[in-house]
Amino acid sequence: MGRNKLNSLFRFNGMLIKKTKRFHITTDSKHGFYKSPNRIKELEITHAEQVFVADITYIKTDSGHTYLALVTDLYSKKIMGWSYSDKMPAEIVIHALKMAKRNAIHHEKEIIHHSDRGIQYCCSAFSEYAEKKRIHFKHYPTI
Repeated sequence: MGRNKLNSLFRFNGMLIKKTKRFHITTDSKHGFYKSPNRIKELEITHAEQVFVADITYIKTDSGHTYLALVTDLYSKKIMGWSYSDKMPAEIVIHALKMAKRNAIHHEKEIIHHSDRGIQYCCSAFSEYAEKKRIHFKHYPTI
């Protein structure tokens, strides 16, 4: 008996083990903060430091989950800034963006910041910092 036939037999008899979720949700997009319009939909990306793309991912450790916030240049794919924490407050993304701005060569140019609709990217602390540094927002929808 082959693998497929054996799986069918197990499934028919209710003997398969149900798979568990192997992911951790890091985006809370159901919040009351302002969500910016799509500024890069029709934009042609022509040079580095034109658009920064940001996201948070989790890293599973023996003591639980930790979080890594990354800011990447869309044109060059270079990681411009990062921050690592065992929590997911707004400070983690602000710290990553500060590092990205310090690592930027063209400090006088305005940058579009592209992120998901996570609360960390829409809260007032992050918005105020980004506006002060002439960074424009674009939030992409969560998949």
